[in-house]
Amino acid sequence: MVADTSVASELAIYACSACKRRLRQEEGVLRCPTCSQAYPIREGIPDFILEELSQSKDAVLRRMRFIDRMARIYETRLWYPIILNVYGGFRSPSLPQLVRNISQKVQATEGRVLDIACGPGTFGRRVASPSKEVFGIDVSMGMLRQAATYTAKESIPNVHFARARVEALPFEDGLFDATICCGSLHLFANTVTALREMARVMKPGAVLAVYTFTPGREGILKFPRVREWLRSDYGLHVFELPEMDEYLTASGFKDFQPEVSGSTLTFSARRQVA
Repeated sequence: MVADTSVASELAIYACSACKRRLRQEEGVLRCPTCSQAYPIREGIPDFILEELSQSKDAVLRRMRFIDRMARIYETRLWYPIILNVYGGFRSPSLPQLVRNISQKVQATEGRVLDIACGPGTFGRRVASPSKEVFGIDVSMGMLRQAATYTAKESIPNVHFARARVEALPFEDGLFDATICCGSLHLFANTVTALREMARVMKPGAVLAVYTFTPGREGILKFPRVREWLRSDYGLHVFELPEMDEYLTASGFKDFQPEVSGSTLTFSARRQVA
């Protein structure tokens, strides 16, 4: 058995990504008592992705080696300012402004916050507080290693990471008080499938805060042909506002509150109460 009781307590929250039953911790793995599936713990990070992503039909997942290497520059001037200005236009918010915007949307939340496609914890590390415990998931182990390095360096105690896909979250139903999804919703193969899985693990009334892209009046995303090319070659989905509202409603969310700057879209919504 693992001797570190703090790590054991953190790992106790995870469930089988297939049957959603709480996992039993053994040496080096988390094991499902129902289906016996074992999930390895790599460098302290539970890994719920057992398939080889380089063979995936999803174009985004096939580029995993590139994404892993990108982790070290993700929060530097070599990434966010360029992406925001090129895609969203010069009226797009800066990374600090986006972080403040997302943080404000979940400011009133206390409890557990799920950070979908967390990257190196760019938003989750800054959302975390004594009243907010953040659980980040990402498909890139390179990003997660960088996230763990940052949180250790910054001495943030209540942020945790696991490797998992948004379509198969390793959590029980109704566990989270809020969810954030920043810079990734447009990359998921099926938006409704991803949103429904987020809704499944959220409590009724819990807030969802998202940053993504919409075809605004600035940046390269204003051009239809560019959007078509990005969708066909890179799997990037740029959302019209009515379309996004429909996706949210179909996935169990309500109260869509969008904000558009250039071609950058931030919004909040709430998990519907059954």
